[in-house]
Amino acid sequence: MAKEDFRFHFPLRVRWPECDAQGIAFNGVYLTWAEVAYSEYCRNLGFKLYKAAELNAFDTVTVKITVEYKAPAYVDEMMEVFVRSVHMGNSSLTLEFELYREDQQELIASIQGIYATYDNQLRKTYPIPTEIRQLFSHYEGTGEVLGFSKLSGIGWDNIVS
Repeated sequence: MAKEDFRFHFPLRVRWPECDAQGIAFNGVYLTWAEVAYSEYCRNLGFKLYKAAELNAFDTVTVKITVEYKAPAYVDEMMEVFVRSVHMGNSSLTLEFELYREDQQELIASIQGIYATYDNQLRKTYPIPTEIRQLFSHYEGTGEVLGFSKLSGIGWDNIVS
């Protein structure tokens, strides 16, 4: 992929506690960066992912994560994490993440995450809510943030950013 294939990106700095003694980012921290970017992607769409999970309105669990490391990230570098939704099944969501050094084209890592909606009280998956499906699909198709106010029948006022 190329940066231009993504509608959303989020900046972050590689912090010292995320690195080994050589100042290279530890491989596991890439998953943290992907989760932070997922949360910011949702915030960009107009809702707080953690609040939606807290209210049991929309929550996901990780089913599969694939990481391809292309080049090291070093302490104190500014990175850009690009995020996009590439597939929605009945209860699954596939997100792609790409990490680049800020203002550079060299791909540092690519991550694909497959998530399943999950009801923490009932301990089972459920279909992706129509409103979430509309928000993600509209944004990826047009680049426009639809916003909950444009969705009919939404009662999620407590999760709106």
